[in-house]
Amino acid sequence: MKLSKNKFNILSAVLSIGMAALAKSAVDNRYTALTGDPAPKNPESDKASFAEVVVYAAVTAAVGVSAKLLVRKLFTKQWKKMDGEVPRHLK
Repeated sequence: MKLSKNKFNILSAVLSIGMAALAKSAVDNRYTALTGDPAPKNPESDKASFAEVVVYAAVTAAVGVSAKLLVRKLFTKQWKKMDGEVPRHLK
């Protein structure tokens, strides 16, 4: 299998999007389990204050970005094992 920059970018994007979706779902589930209320996704909602929505969004973003970075690191490491070197655009 010829490993190319385009294949790396496509696979990395797919894995990152999947992991971000899983991370968001995990944050939603933890929020619901801790508070008993659904996650506050809409700042116009009467059920959650603006501050709760901002904190929820910040935590979701932090977890999502961390998950994306972890996936990218592990994927790059595995890519290096398969191909012998990291794609040039990552050096």
